[in-house]
Amino acid sequence: MFLFGWIFLAAALILTGFLIGLIIALALLCIIYGFVNSLVTRLLWFPVAKGWKTYLGHGLLLGVTLFFVETLPRIVLVTTADLPFTTNNLVTIVLLYTAYAFVDGVIGKRVAQIWQTGREYGITRLRAGFALPTPPSPKNPDALRCPRCGGSSLVVESDRSAYCIDCRKGIYPTLWTARTSS
Repeated sequence: MFLFGWIFLAAALILTGFLIGLIIALALLCIIYGFVNSLVTRLLWFPVAKGWKTYLGHGLLLGVTLFFVETLPRIVLVTTADLPFTTNNLVTIVLLYTAYAFVDGVIGKRVAQIWQTGREYGITRLRAGFALPTPPSPKNPDALRCPRCGGSSLVVESDRSAYCIDCRKGIYPTLWTARTSS
């Protein structure tokens, strides 16, 4: 559906002014490619810069890269194996396009990393190059248990407030039912 819409728009632009219409049609195609790839990247992996200039560069690089990555195997497959589009070769064509889906995803993510604005979702600070803070050592003389997770790795303060190392939550002094031994 998208292809037919773009073809209609491109034909109208080319008819109005051949070279200028062709350039505008290709620029719109690149902007659409860049917008869609940045939208998918933003939803799945990490935030990406916005703006039509960014989408234009993003889509141009993505389009050129995918053209070379996908066209060469098709040419080799069709010329050397002599595979016209028939029902006998349908399995080969489906497998090729399935492989292209994974390759396109990897290339799309790599191209989007050029315009990345934040850190990747789910990445730990250790993997990002930062050292993780060392957790506090337990200080639990009364052998209290966390009311949330039941763990005993607690740092209990003198006012009976505590921090559970296991579930990484603070505990108010009013949540304890046990009494101090002192």
